[in-house]
Amino acid sequence: MTGIETILKIAGVGILATVINSILEKSDKRELATFVTLTALVIVLIMVISLVSELLGTVQNLFGLY
Repeated sequence: MTGIETILKIAGVGILATVINSILEKSDKRELATFVTLTALVIVLIMVISLVSELLGTVQNLFGLY
């Protein structure tokens, strides 16, 4: 994954979560809106954790650490 692609994916998840959150809040379903927000946060965190893992693997290979 490239940097721009990752940023666009994270932004897409954020925009989608915001739209769904707004729709749910206007229809008085605040609990479900909170659940959608937390789900989007978890999805983004999983994406970031995989990128950090990839970065650490690259650093290990670069410096010969095992």
